Amino acid sequence: MSLLTETLAATLVPLKTVAVILAVGLLIERLRPAERHQPWRDIGFNLAYVTFIIILNGLLIPPLMALMQPIARDYGLHVPIAFPDGVGWQVVQALVFFAIFDFFYYWLHRAQHTLPWLWPLHKLHHSERSVNVTTTMRHHWLEEPIRVWVVLLPIGLLFDQKPVTLAWISTAITLWGYFVHANLRLPLGPLSMLVAGPQWHRIHHSIEPQHTDRNFAAFFPIYDKLFGTYVHPGRDEYPATGLHSREDLNGPMRAVFSPFRDWWRALRGDRASDATDDRPTD
Repeated sequence: MSLLTETLAATLVPLKTVAVILAVGLLIERLRPAERHQPWRDIGFNLAYVTFIIILNGLLIPPLMALMQPIARDYGLHVPIAFPDGVGWQVVQALVFFAIFDFFYYWLHRAQHTLPWLWPLHKLHHSERSVNVTTTMRHHWLEEPIRVWVVLLPIGLLFDQKPVTLAWISTAITLWGYFVHANLRLPLGPLSMLVAGPQWHRIHHSIEPQHTDRNFAAFFPIYDKLFGTYVHPGRDEYPATGLHSREDLNGPMRAVFSPFRDWWRALRGDRASDATDDRPTD
């Protein structure tokens, strides 16, 4: 019980921070929404789920990071990446870290869409029919532990990166995910080829067949350009979002246990599992 009490105390600050971000984000979205009249019941479910995920991550991630760090320390190549002090060089340091992180994130994200045993975990995030700022942390609770081993561990094994000391840069990392999921009519035009934005990322969530498995990067669409998964949004293109099957996972039990159900159906060879594939058909 003491572990739970400590976790709740430790997550109080993140909970308050996320609450402020979401409140501000929802207000900003009302200025120029990409999709009007999104159901408040969907937003309410996301808010409850975010609370659950923050507390659970507080329990799961610290011990996983404690396990990972000695492995990275003892077996890593430790290729140094360090730039001089100063604001300009700190920005470069951060951009290099973003680029390295995004490379590993891109391939994990792409695998989540193309490998049948990973897709059931990622499906909860894509079942969102009303993409908005509250969608940002709508991920299955097993996804973040997987990222620790598939993204952070390889980075730790390969590189020895000088920490970024400017607080606003770490804040920018935190806010970026909320920005790209925002329900905002905010076209970036040609800049969409350089940095991810809400319209560009909405294409990733689109139910349109031509958008399936496109725009995987978190920060830099250059990876999608390099590896053939880039789609540039049209001038006024804001497609509907969700699963191709239109499956509804807005429920506590469905959100938490749907991957296990899908895996069990697949192991049994149950034809009903075809309905959980959520790929468009020709």
